[in-house]
Amino acid sequence: MGALPSWWVPAVALLVLIVGTILIEWSTKGSSTFISPENLLNILRQWSFVGIIAVGMTFVIILGGIDLSVGSLVAFLGGLGILLMNHLMGQGWGELSAASVAFAVMISLGAVAGVLNGTLITRGKLAPFIATLGGLAAYRSLALALADGGEFRSASAEWFKALGTGGLAIPGTNIAPRAPEPIPLLFPWPVVIFFLLAASAWVLLNLTRYGRYVIAIGSNERAAVYSAIPVNRVKLLTYSLLGLCVGISGALLSSRMNSVSSSGTGLLYELDVIAAVVIGGTRMRGGAGTIAGTVIGVLILGVVGNMLNLLQVSVYLQGLVKGVIIIGAVLLQRAERL
Repeated sequence: MGALPSWWVPAVALLVLIVGTILIEWSTKGSSTFISPENLLNILRQWSFVGIIAVGMTFVIILGGIDLSVGSLVAFLGGLGILLMNHLMGQGWGELSAASVAFAVMISLGAVAGVLNGTLITRGKLAPFIATLGGLAAYRSLALALADGGEFRSASAEWFKALGTGGLAIPGTNIAPRAPEPIPLLFPWPVVIFFLLAASAWVLLNLTRYGRYVIAIGSNERAAVYSAIPVNRVKLLTYSLLGLCVGISGALLSSRMNSVSSSGTGLLYELDVIAAVVIGGTRMRGGAGTIAGTVIGVLILGVVGNMLNLLQVSVYLQGLVKGVIIIGAVLLQRAERL
């Protein structure tokens, strides 16, 4: 067992969940819609937004930190981007140029928000929980104030939603057999971006000096200081990286919906993101974690949610299931260290 990668346990759990869901469906319905390409891509699309943030959160938790502001920041950035795009279009800008500027601003401001969190933690000496808890309240309040408690609605008819709703055509597929021309199934752009970011993050964590510094600081911050590692600089960069991921997720999610709810968008994302990272095997105390494990954790949450929907379990009980999974994952981590 010691020779196996640390993410083998969540990988086995994911496989068991997939097989179990298929068997339950076959026993109750005589068929399985879970394994249809449309349903599998739907799971990936729905959870890619959480997954993108979870990639950045993996670095933060390995570092020994936490960020509770990610869900509120998604709503604020998405709403602000839509307001900016609508304003530019009102000034005579074309849809494509206005949407491009809006995306760039959302992603850039996400990184700025990460710098702010990192500065409060490194220079202000605030505990990560407190600093980001303040952001959770502040960003949601700003989103509510800008929309007067309502929705941010995009004035773009085509270009703004193209990134969130489009994708790569899968050869040989046709979702409309009766249509005059075949309509291929799309591999969504948010999913493509999620996997590309995950691959880049794997390289950053495992093959660079920065990744080694993150693990060293999470393992023993005082020893990292004595080893001449620039701890504050690494922390600032790590929170900036997470903010960048939040900005990308906010841009894609607002594009996907072509609108943003000031009260509902990103709600409890922090729970889903942290759950995915912890389920994937990253230690809450820091010092250990993998990007592959986080990706598997995201897929586990997606499969669990889809399974509960297919089995018509009340949506109000799904939070209970997530809570049990998080506690079980942490207990399993402790058992492995004993």
